[in-house]
Amino acid sequence: MGERWVLDQDGGIPLYIQLKQQIIERILRLEWEVGQQLPTVRQLAVDLRINANTVARVYSELEREGYVSSQQGRGTFVRKPASFSEQVKDRSAVADDLAKTVASMASAQGLSLEELIDALESYRQGRGTV
Repeated sequence: MGERWVLDQDGGIPLYIQLKQQIIERILRLEWEVGQQLPTVRQLAVDLRINANTVARVYSELEREGYVSSQQGRGTFVRKPASFSEQVKDRSAVADDLAKTVASMASAQGLSLEELIDALESYRQGRGTV
């Protein structure tokens, strides 16, 4: 695939979250086609110099969320986007996972849940920046 990966080892955001975000972005931007094979867990771990368990965790979460499908002995492939009804069912689980991740990241940065909620509220009201 020859992609460029950017993982910040010292940024406070867990590597698996950074990797997962980058894969999702590539899928949503259609940089990777439906049916395209992702690098193997082992190969991506070697390329990124991270633990293979980290890559395996990302692939597992992406499969659970419907972005990829794994085929025993063949690899992991970009999945056709789920239908709207499937997406609606999964939105609650995705939102729950995202909330846990963001809360964990905020805590790692020394922010309270209240500070995080205030920042999200400001963002929602148009005062925040992306």
